[in-house]
Amino acid sequence: MARGVVFHLTVCHSGVHCEEDVDECSSSPCRNGGTCENSPEGYTCHCPLDPRSGVFYGGRDCSDTLLGCADRPCLNNGTCVPHVHDGRHGFDCLCPPGHTGSRCGTVTTLSFEGSGFLWVPSGSAPARDSGCTVALRFQTVQPAALLLFRGDRDAFVMLEVLAGFVHLTLQVGDRQKVVLLIPQDTSDGGWHAVEATFAEAVTLTLGDDACSGACIASAPSPFERDGSSACALQNSFLGGLPEGSAHSGDALLHVYEIPSAPSLVGCLQDVQLDSNAVTAENISSDTALNVRAGCTRKDWCESQPCHNRGRCLNLWLGHRCECRRPYRGRSCHGEYVAGRFGQDDSPGYAVFHLDKDYEEDLTLSMFVRTRRPSGLLLALGNGTYQHLRVWLEHGRLAMLTPGSPKLLVTFVLSDGQVRLVSLKIKPNKIELYQSSQNLGFLSAPTWKLQRGDVLYVGGLPDRQETEVSGGFFKGCIQDIRLNNENLEFFPNSTSSAAHNAVLVNVTEGCPGDNLCEGDVLTSIANAVLNGQSREIIFRSSGNITRELTNITFGFRTRDAHVIILRAEKEPEFLGIHIRDSRLLFQLRSGNSFYTLSLTSLQPVSDGVWHQATVSMTDPGAQASRWQMEVDGQAPPVTSAVAAGSLGFLKDNTDIYVGDRASDSARAPRGCLSTIAISGLYLSYLGNVRGLMSRPQEGRFLRVSVRPVETGCRQLDACRSGPCLHGGRCEDTYSAHRCTCPAGRSGPHCELAIDACLSSPCIQGNCSAPGGAAYHCRCEPGFTGVNCESEVDHCQRHQYLRLPSTVCGNEKTNLTCYNGANCMEFRGEMKCACWPGFTGERCDMDIDECASDPCLHGGRCQDLRNGFRCACPLAFAGPRCELDVSGLSFYVLLLLWQNLFQLLSYLILRLNDEPVV
Repeated sequence: MARGVVFHLTVCHSGVHCEEDVDECSSSPCRNGGTCENSPEGYTCHCPLDPRSGVFYGGRDCSDTLLGCADRPCLNNGTCVPHVHDGRHGFDCLCPPGHTGSRCGTVTTLSFEGSGFLWVPSGSAPARDSGCTVALRFQTVQPAALLLFRGDRDAFVMLEVLAGFVHLTLQVGDRQKVVLLIPQDTSDGGWHAVEATFAEAVTLTLGDDACSGACIASAPSPFERDGSSACALQNSFLGGLPEGSAHSGDALLHVYEIPSAPSLVGCLQDVQLDSNAVTAENISSDTALNVRAGCTRKDWCESQPCHNRGRCLNLWLGHRCECRRPYRGRSCHGEYVAGRFGQDDSPGYAVFHLDKDYEEDLTLSMFVRTRRPSGLLLALGNGTYQHLRVWLEHGRLAMLTPGSPKLLVTFVLSDGQVRLVSLKIKPNKIELYQSSQNLGFLSAPTWKLQRGDVLYVGGLPDRQETEVSGGFFKGCIQDIRLNNENLEFFPNSTSSAAHNAVLVNVTEGCPGDNLCEGDVLTSIANAVLNGQSREIIFRSSGNITRELTNITFGFRTRDAHVIILRAEKEPEFLGIHIRDSRLLFQLRSGNSFYTLSLTSLQPVSDGVWHQATVSMTDPGAQASRWQMEVDGQAPPVTSAVAAGSLGFLKDNTDIYVGDRASDSARAPRGCLSTIAISGLYLSYLGNVRGLMSRPQEGRFLRVSVRPVETGCRQLDACRSGPCLHGGRCEDTYSAHRCTCPAGRSGPHCELAIDACLSSPCIQGNCSAPGGAAYHCRCEPGFTGVNCESEVDHCQRHQYLRLPSTVCGNEKTNLTCYNGANCMEFRGEMKCACWPGFTGERCDMDIDECASDPCLHGGRCQDLRNGFRCACPLAFAGPRCELDVSGLSFYVLLLLWQNLFQLLSYLILRLNDEPVV
C-alpha cells in the first residue's frame, strides 16, 4: 500500500467494569480505501495515496483531501508526505540516498579520484551528555582506503577500510589506542553504510543487508565527557589527508604525515557529522582536491580487455587483468616463451641458480608437453647434494628424494597434451600434482631451498647422471614458477624474471620435428595453388577469446592478380590481394563504413618468396591505424586513418583462402604459407586433434572438405637448372617440369630417343635418319606432316555423296545438309543429322577437339565424328596419356598403338548409318 497519513481515535470500553474492548473498526469508519486498525485505545485509520489520481487522503476517517503533494514538490525521486495543520496544507520530503534538503534538491554524493581530500571545518562541541555520531555511505574496490579523519596529531578519530574491513581507530594523547573493526568485506564496489556513535562507549555499526549479526563492535571510549568530546575535534577530512605544503593553514599543518590508509578512490554519500550533512556545496578549491559532485564510476571491464580468459578487475580509475597461465601482460595478450628441448634429438638442459632463501612451504610448477615416454624433467640440489629428482618412466611421472622410496604414479604424461605439473614442498612431505589432481607424495626430511641451490630442467651437465633418470628430456616446457616468481628461458627487456637461465641446446618456441612424429604436431604447411584449385574455407570454432589484431603470411607467385584471402560480414570486410603485382590489404571494421587500404611499395609477382605482416599500430585500442610490412623492409606502410580489429572473424564468419577457377579465368598459381591471425593458424592439414595449440583454446577450423595440395617450395624449382640439353624449365611451385627439345626425353631431358618411338605418324610409316627429326610416309588416302588428315576424294562432289534434302510442309521450309534425313517429330519437320554434324540444318561440323582431350601438350585433329591426338615425343596413347620416356616400354607401346589405330580406322569405315 502507498504511504499514507495515520489518525487515532480513542473511545471507551464496554462492560460493567469496562473490561470488554469494543471493535471500533466494525462500522468501517475509514473512507477512501483507508485501512482501519483496532486497539484498546480506539482505532486508527491508515489513509492511502490514490494511485489513479495521485491524491492523498487524511483526517480522522480519511475523508479529507490533503493537497500538500499535489504539485509533486519533492525532487530526485523523493517521497512526498502531505500534512495539514490549522487548516494549512504542507508536505515533508523523504529523500533517497544521495540527496537532502527540504525538497531533496541538494546532492550529498561525492566522488574521490585518488590523492585528494575534502576538508570540513567543525563547529563547537555539543552539549554535555548528548553524545555525537558520524555516519556515511561509501563505495570502493580498494582493499585499503581512508574514509574519514577527524582531529589532529594529539587526538583523532579515523575511519578506514583495511584489507576490505571497516576499521575505527581512536587516539587521545598518550592513552592506549582503541581500534574497532567489522569483519565484513566492503571492497566489492557496492554501497555500504557505516555509523560511529561516541558516548560512554564507542560503537561501530555496519548497516549492510548481508550482515549476519557480527556487524556491530564497541569498546569503552578514551575521550572524556562521556565521549562527546570526540565531536569537539575541530577539523574533519574526508577521503584522504593533505600531503606536502600544497595547502597552508594551521588546521592542515597539524595533520601532515599522520600514518593512514591510502586516499580513497571511490564515492562517499550522505555524510553526517554531528547531524550536519556534508554536501557538494562544501567543495571549493580551498578545501578540496580531486573531489567532485556525483559518483562517476566507469565499468572498465565492460569491453572485456583481458584476453585468453584473463579475469578483469575494475579498479574504478582503470582495470587490472589477472592472467591465466601461461599468459601475461597488461591485457594477457602476451605469453611466456616456451623452451624446446631435444630438437633433432640433441641433448639439452637449462640451469637456474637461486639467489635467495625460500620458506619451507614452496610450490614449483611448470607446463609440460611431450610424446617421449622417458626423460629427466627437473632436479633440485647444489654442488654436493641433490634434494629431489622428477622424471618420466614409461610415460609416467616418477619422483625420488634421498632417504625415501621412489614414487611412480599411474598418470600418463607423454600424450602430447599440455599438462601443468606442480610440486608442493612442505615440512616432511613433497606432494606431486597434475593440475589440481594429487598424484601422490613422498615423506622426506625437512629441507629448504637456499641461496646457491640450483634447479636443473630437462637434464644434467653430467650425461651419465642424466641417463640414470631416463636421459635428456624431449619436448616443451613453459612458464616455470617458484611460488609466484617466474623462471624464464627467454626473458625480454621488460620482463620481471627473477632468475637468468643458462641454456644448453634449448631453443625458443615449440614446433615439432615434422608433421608425422616428434613431440608436438604442427599445423604449418605451404599450400600449392595450381590454377585448378578451389578456395579453402575456414571458420572460427566459436570460443576464440584473444583479440585479433594482426595477420601474418608468406607467398610466392608470378601472377599479377591473385586473391589471397577474403572474408565479409556486413558491414565489415577483409581482403588481401595481389593487384597489378603489388600486395593490397583492405579492411572495413568497427563502427566505420570507410574501407582502409594499404599497398606495398615493391612489386611481389616475381616468383620469389615474400613474407608479410599486417597489424594494428595500437593493438590495445578499439580502433587504430594499421601497418603493412613486407620482407621486413622499414619503415612499414601505415594507414592515414584508423579501423577496428579483426574481431568479426570470431563470429561465424567464413574466411576464404585462394580463389576458384571459372569458365573465363583460371585460379591463381603459386605458393601460400599457413596464414596466422594473431597466432591462430588456418591449417591446411585439417582439424586433427593434435593440431590444437593448447587445450580449450579457440582456433580456426577448415570447413571445406576438398584436400589441399601441400609441399610448395619457397625457392624457384628451376633455379638449379634441372633441364639438360637445352630443355625449357617450368617452375610448378612444388616441383619443376622440363619441356625437352626434339630427340630428348626424361624428367631432366637426360634421355636421347628415336624420334619415331612415339609413333608420330598417325596413318603412315615413320623414318628418322638423324634420330632427332622424323619423316612420315603416308598410307593411301591420308596426308599431312603426321599423316593426320584424310584425303577427301569427294570434296568437289560433296553434294552427290552427301546430298541435301528439302524438308518442309505448309508451315516449315528448310534444307537438311550433309546427307541428313528429313523427318516429322511431334508435328514439326526436323533434320536427322549424321554423326559428327549438328544444327537445325545439320550444317555445323561438331568440333570434337573443343574439350581439349589430348593431354600433355598433344595436338588435336578434328575428324568427322571423332578426333586424333598427335602426341609429344615422350607420350603416347589415344589421348597422349601414357608416359613412354622409359626405353623399356617403347616397343610394346608402339605395337599396341598401331593395333589400336587400325581397329579405330575399321570401325569408322563401318559406321555409315545416320543417327537422329
